[in-house]
Amino acid sequence: MDGPADAASVTGWAGSAARPQEASGAPHPYPKVVVIGVGNSMRRDDGAGIAVVERARPRLPAGVAVHTLGGETTSLLDAWEGADLAVVVDAVRWGRPPPSGVTRIDVTAEPDAVTGFGATASSHGLGVGEAVALGRVLDRLPARLVLLLISLVEESHGEGLSPAVEGYVGEAVTLLVAEVGATGGGG
Repeated sequence: MDGPADAASVTGWAGSAARPQEASGAPHPYPKVVVIGVGNSMRRDDGAGIAVVERARPRLPAGVAVHTLGGETTSLLDAWEGADLAVVVDAVRWGRPPPSGVTRIDVTAEPDAVTGFGATASSHGLGVGEAVALGRVLDRLPARLVLLLISLVEESHGEGLSPAVEGYVGEAVTLLVAEVGATGGGG
């Protein structure tokens, strides 16, 4: 995403102020789950990642960390640090768009699926592909990383998603909620 340099991220635990802890003060036994929406809502379809995360937020289990970011590589590394599962939602441009408007890549199970995916596909200068590559080199990837990538249609300036991408958002919300729910909750 191409947002203002001083744009703040919106961060928080869905449903609670901090990661739950047991009475002993030890971290809760549930996996730490992080959901990250990447984009810029002032660049039309580039805001799709943020739209998905915000629409999914009320349906996510308590304890899931939710972030919206501009796509800066080190911000992504920091946001998913220590996560058992991180799900990143971003809008991308494809040379040949996939049949569905939403592509799911399990980076942990398919590490080569993001090889070569990066600045040419991302709507950001450096994007999710570069963050994955850098995280791999620095050993800063979460235990499991899933990407939900939404095909860009319109990248002009202004608010609002194109009708096609608006349709993809519902599909992505369903996939995101299912992905997080399959972990047994947040933590």
